[in-house]
Amino acid sequence: MLSVRFILLSAAGLAAAGGLAAGIVCLLDGSIAQAVAVTWPGLAGGVAFALAAPGGPGDTA
Repeated sequence: MLSVRFILLSAAGLAAAGGLAAGIVCLLDGSIAQAVAVTWPGLAGGVAFALAAPGGPGDTA
């Protein structure tokens, strides 16, 4: 069974990759402002998912 940490970190990677992919598509279309507008929420979602992931048993704060 998959751990919650793995699932959340995978979601973080997918959110970040999706945001970057949308930004790249917008850049290829030539709209820089729209690329910035769609890239940052994807990266922010990735950070939010990564921060929500519980620490491992050997992790110390």
